Amino acid sequence: MLLVGILLCYLLGCSVLFAIGKKYTLPEIIGFSFLIGIGIESVFLFVLDVVQMHYSTTILIGLNLLCIVALTYKYSVNVQYLKDRLSAFVPKPNTINYVALFLFCIIAYLFYAIMLKNLFWPPAEGDSITSFDKLGRIMAIEGKLKISLFQYNLQGAAGIYPPLFHGSFAYVYIFGAETPKIIITLFFLSLLLLFYQFVKSYVGATAAMLFTLILMATPELYAHAALALGNMPTAAYICAGVLSIYTWMDKGDKKYFWLGAIMMGFTVWIRSDAIAFVAASLFIVFLYTLKSKDFKRLLLLGAFTIIPFIGWLLYVKLKIEMPQASRFNFAIGYSAERMSTMLGYIKAYLCAVSYREVHGGQLFGIVFISFFTALLINIGLTFKNGAKSIFGNHSFLLLFIAVSFALYFTEFYLINEDVQAATIASLMASSFKRGMFYFIPLVLFYTATCYSSKVVFDKLEKYRTAS
Repeated sequence: MLLVGILLCYLLGCSVLFAIGKKYTLPEIIGFSFLIGIGIESVFLFVLDVVQMHYSTTILIGLNLLCIVALTYKYSVNVQYLKDRLSAFVPKPNTINYVALFLFCIIAYLFYAIMLKNLFWPPAEGDSITSFDKLGRIMAIEGKLKISLFQYNLQGAAGIYPPLFHGSFAYVYIFGAETPKIIITLFFLSLLLLFYQFVKSYVGATAAMLFTLILMATPELYAHAALALGNMPTAAYICAGVLSIYTWMDKGDKKYFWLGAIMMGFTVWIRSDAIAFVAASLFIVFLYTLKSKDFKRLLLLGAFTIIPFIGWLLYVKLKIEMPQASRFNFAIGYSAERMSTMLGYIKAYLCAVSYREVHGGQLFGIVFISFFTALLINIGLTFKNGAKSIFGNHSFLLLFIAVSFALYFTEFYLINEDVQAATIASLMASSFKRGMFYFIPLVLFYTATCYSSKVVFDKLEKYRTAS
């Protein structure tokens, strides 16, 4: 039954995907289908709880089939197009990019290794055992979202988190899974496939494979690909959402706007603190639409992102009856000691240096160093070529990174240490460290596709094909 549940999830996501647009690459079909599908499955669980219907495989299969049939009936999926995409993905011998193939083999081996660990090593992380996995298991057993653990305050820290992540655990448990970590593997696969495709659309397969390998081999991110925690899956949604919106802004393909809106909606449906990224995306789209004065897209993006955020807050307040606002101290003012501690950790993460118990280089490798190097090179090139020719629409991406980082930093600065039962130092060394995952695909995308990188990779590509 587990395979049935996963297949239905993919088919549901694929049906929505082809209702939005018709032409996709195979990595986009696989990556987006899962992220959309598992997000909708969690919405099903939420709605069933609201209408007080208990979960069961029969109900979920029925809901999935109903939605799939309705979508494919109105927006027929071109099966021949899918076959063509699959055949196009298999290169002919005389067109094989052997450099990209070699890099792909390394990526495939690393993915195989982490997949085996997920399949045979059950959740062992403290936050998962006390919250995410426990919530998913009991949801599957009791058939509802507000489980009995809330009566005794045993739900754990993630009890008030939006339901997408632990709801995905409940979904596979309902279909008979012994461990939910197949979900982690599929989130990781979607992240890699979509990042690869977005980079490839700008600089080709060689650079896309290289930077996908760098993304995958980022030490802390790769470690979390085998942990039942929600930060890496959140990074997958942010990557898909932000790069879809960027592609829409850069190329004008409307289907990427809708995909970006859906992905950003699910971003706050998996973690409420990701509202910083939603706010940044709304700000960037606002700036983008200022020229045309057509704010319809901004309003649509706002609807897709704010409604799930407000909806979950209302559910927590009215049904679970656990307030979240008390977790922040808005009267904290300026604290030099707090600011110094936070900036010390940020310097360690961004500059690959040591601070207290962390070392940024050991956690994130060359990710941020390569980003700042590329950024400085491109700033230098503006004196010769001009800022517009060097940065172009990348300025929107860079502004998004800066604004979202500032907002995410502010969230942590305002955290009430007493309510959180943790010092700001421990939060920066753990929670903020994991939050850095959200920026890794974005800065690597810029590093791979910026002006100087495109010049280098274009020359390498000409040399490769000439030889």
